[in-house]
Amino acid sequence: MNKTKILFVDDDPVTCSVMERNCNNHNIECSVFQSPEECLREFELHNAQLIVSDLRMPGMTGFELLKAVRLIDPTVPFLVMTGYSSVENAVEAMKLGATDFIKKPFDFEELKIIIDRNLESARLRDENSLLKQQIHEHRDQFGMIGHSAAMESLFNKIEKISNVSCHVIINGESGTGKELVARALHEYSPCKNKPFIVIDCGALTESLLESELFGHEKGAFTGAIQRKKGLMEQASGGTLFLDEISNISDVMQMKLMRATESQVVTRVGSTDPIEIDLRVIAASNRDLEKMVEEGTFRHDFYHRLNVVNIHVPALSERREDIPALIDAFVIEFSNHYKRKISGFDSASMRRLMDAEWPGNVRELRNAIERSVILADDEMMQWPENITDLNKNNDKQFVFPNDHFLSLQELERRYIDHVLLHSDGNRSKAARVLQIDKTTLWRKLKRQDEVS
Repeated sequence: MNKTKILFVDDDPVTCSVMERNCNNHNIECSVFQSPEECLREFELHNAQLIVSDLRMPGMTGFELLKAVRLIDPTVPFLVMTGYSSVENAVEAMKLGATDFIKKPFDFEELKIIIDRNLESARLRDENSLLKQQIHEHRDQFGMIGHSAAMESLFNKIEKISNVSCHVIINGESGTGKELVARALHEYSPCKNKPFIVIDCGALTESLLESELFGHEKGAFTGAIQRKKGLMEQASGGTLFLDEISNISDVMQMKLMRATESQVVTRVGSTDPIEIDLRVIAASNRDLEKMVEEGTFRHDFYHRLNVVNIHVPALSERREDIPALIDAFVIEFSNHYKRKISGFDSASMRRLMDAEWPGNVRELRNAIERSVILADDEMMQWPENITDLNKNNDKQFVFPNDHFLSLQELERRYIDHVLLHSDGNRSKAARVLQIDKTTLWRKLKRQDEVS
């Protein structure tokens, strides 16, 4: 195990001797100096992990040493020592860039606690810097974060087909980022300057899906008050992304297959064919090949689309990417909510990496957003008992089926819901609701008066 290397400077030789002896007993490599100038020369030549300095010394003062060190290294932990009657000196040193202070005369065990705390903070800062560097390095790969073997395989497949506009099927669990992959395939293809249009096939009835995809003529059905271009027509020249394609009926599969194969569509209520030039990317969180074998998905449509098949890995297949994802989300939501958050402590990061994420990246992203919103400190913590956390997160805000709510009642129930998830902490609840505490107090008071 490598020794911690620190520099200690004090014009008192006895203090230097005691410090050196204590450090040797604690496996700390400590170079002691009675001259700040000598300490500075040593730091310039060999650097160190931490510096401890007195403030009042003949010649160069501790303040001047601090300024000189900060010109060389703005981040190295710098602790100052000050007498009981000179706490204002420590405050001034903190303003100049000192990271901590201790009063003289000091107890070594107390000093060691401060040293360990500052070294741990420096280590976390360096880890965060490394993660941010990794994010910048890997985020350029099609807008996605990852350096695992599973993600490198995904990036390689996207690169291989980036210069062609073939049909593609993307499979992967919910929340893995299938739409991100689809967008990457479009943006790095020859049709990148053409439309990229998304439709969720599971969100519409069959008749609405047909109208959305193929368009309709005025008067084609009740409510068709004007002609409408379909999404396949609008996406001509570019890409149509069919999300959750496993949800469409056999009839719609047949219609889509014919349109994709012939590159011709006909609006509902019309007999006039419209030529299109369209690339289709389809995605599903179900195993389409297995559905073909079971007879629940058309084999001819599947093979028409399955020119290239891309698997998007689940988080369980790429756990080593979790720290970089977390850091990216912390930065994103800290900026969005204007919160000063540095990240999670090392123990929390291990828990996050070990946790099950059935919702994959989407679930992880939501968890980090919630943590940033509710954070009390700059360094966040993740609870040890993930089971209890997941049970708590299962509490859902449900609309009643037997009657409709007034807006006032809806607001009351939602505020109660947020307070429940905030453990009754009104400050946290106000941050989630994006209102100030006074406004929340007034709303709660008004609700009490009404009830």
